Amino acid sequence: MKKNYLLLVLSLFCMTLSAKNDGKKILDEAAKRIERYGDVCVEFKATAFNGTEEQGRMEGKMLLQGMKYQLNTPELITWYNGTTQWTLVPDNKEVNVTEPTIAEIQSVHPYSFLSLYKNGYDIEARESKLRGQDVYEVHLMAKKKNASLQEIYVDVRKSDYALFCIRVRQGKTWNRISLETIQGGLKFSEADFTFKKKQYPDYEIIDLR
Repeated sequence: MKKNYLLLVLSLFCMTLSAKNDGKKILDEAAKRIERYGDVCVEFKATAFNGTEEQGRMEGKMLLQGMKYQLNTPELITWYNGTTQWTLVPDNKEVNVTEPTIAEIQSVHPYSFLSLYKNGYDIEARESKLRGQDVYEVHLMAKKKNASLQEIYVDVRKSDYALFCIRVRQGKTWNRISLETIQGGLKFSEADFTFKKKQYPDYEIIDLR
């Protein structure tokens, strides 16, 4: 009986270790694919939840160059040049200027997991289906309680390791970013990630830094 119990424990341990190793390998392959993309334009749908209750949703497109981004939705336009963020709200004719925290960037940028998964997270993976596609669902759980993002799910398409969906948790809030299309091999300039005041002369600039 003891021998059988020991074999069961060892088997479960090996299965857990394998799941962690596989999860990291899957994210490594997804990261390699993203690096090959270079500058990209992503069409997305995003939804925010408090627990299981939906708090809001938006859809639009993002231009991505490393951690820089330009976010375009019907409700707002955001530029982030790696330091400063400008958020333009057409309904209010305002532009809010901020220096976002790492956590704020990570909750918006679909590639933010690239700077996270190699350190500070336990990783497990399983096979699943999403929007009719076979995917690897990789689960990252922070080892430290004070991590800015406690929990992350990364869905990677099995056929080509393309990023499919990201879900991140901060406290009780979940943000889900579904990537609908990804167009890579583009070339953006610094101007694509910087607010151009001359184009919006009637807008009030609110500096919140």
